[in-house]
Amino acid sequence: MKLENKHELYKRIFFTFFMLAIYVAGKSIVLYGVAGDEAQQTGVQSYITSFFSGDRYQKTVMALGVMPYINASLLVQVISALKSANSRAKISKQKQDRWMLIAAVIISGLMAVAQATSFTYRSDAGPKILVMIIAALELFGGAMLTFYLCSANEKHGIGASMPIIMFNVITTLAETLQLNHFWHYPFMFVIIAFVTAGTIFLENSIIKIPLQRVSIHNIHADQNYMAYKRNPVGVLPVMFATAAFLVPQYFVRLLVFIFPKNKTLSNILDGMVLTRPLGVKIYLIIVFLLTIIFSFIMLNPMESAHQLQKNGDSIVGVYAGKDTRRLLVKIVVKWSIISGILQTGCMALFLIMSLEKVIPVALAMLPSSAMILVSIICTFVQETGTYYRYDAYSFFM
Repeated sequence: MKLENKHELYKRIFFTFFMLAIYVAGKSIVLYGVAGDEAQQTGVQSYITSFFSGDRYQKTVMALGVMPYINASLLVQVISALKSANSRAKISKQKQDRWMLIAAVIISGLMAVAQATSFTYRSDAGPKILVMIIAALELFGGAMLTFYLCSANEKHGIGASMPIIMFNVITTLAETLQLNHFWHYPFMFVIIAFVTAGTIFLENSIIKIPLQRVSIHNIHADQNYMAYKRNPVGVLPVMFATAAFLVPQYFVRLLVFIFPKNKTLSNILDGMVLTRPLGVKIYLIIVFLLTIIFSFIMLNPMESAHQLQKNGDSIVGVYAGKDTRRLLVKIVVKWSIISGILQTGCMALFLIMSLEKVIPVALAMLPSSAMILVSIICTFVQETGTYYRYDAYSFFM
């Protein structure tokens, strides 16, 4: 019997483009009642906002973008990773999806209200409080539509939320480079090239730790190994730190709206920006710490050492138990620090140059853009290769 070609890759690519088309169409819908002369965000702040929404001026129903999805996803991943292996095994995919939806609804609701309170509204649009509620509902609806698109793309397309992030970064990057004369700063080419090469190397290389498995006694026994990426968690820390840096702003903005005469809250809000030294330091510290923390949470070297000992397996030349745990922890610490230094070092250099007026403020986040784009492209290539091999597989009849 002749088997039909599955065309899994083509179906997934088509679905991803269809999902992006819906997202782009949503970005053209302007929020009701928002004044045309609403102050526009500029510089670093608008750039990191556009990572997630692609809406630099925050005036469309898609202004919250993928930020609720990313935060909800990472929150569920962290909670699951903190549980024991037995507890994780009892958590179904449906239960995780339900947790993500609940988290996304809460995050979207809070961010929508906070964002709606920051707008200036047209006097002819109606009572301000009513127009503000409408804008908040539109923002919430856009965030939940984006959440649904990302969830559907995870099941039927390629890359979950990554196509939207890549689209946002590319469109924002093109606009930023054009408006800020990137070509007038040749030294930036060298730094971006270094960031790109370093990210490609870390994303596509692994450390092979040879294993002795008690259940394998054949010619393939010496081919067993445990694999760790040299970039343990990719650019998750950069993306999450950017989101983590913005989410508190929404919360403080909401508090300022509730308590407009509180000078302390106003000063905090003014200081939570990447155009001031304190904001830069906080952001870089968050990125570096998250790189190490996420590496331990996602890779969990202690749990890996325990499972090896439980199964009777061991690392070649290393005793099971404490010695194995010590080795795995050392590997994770080493490469998470290297990854963290690469990411924070290049971003720090650009942010400092922007503070010193050496480069335009809008170009300060170029290293983040390069790392995110390269990481997403590498993931796309790997995932596309998986589905391509699936389509190419031939069954023996």
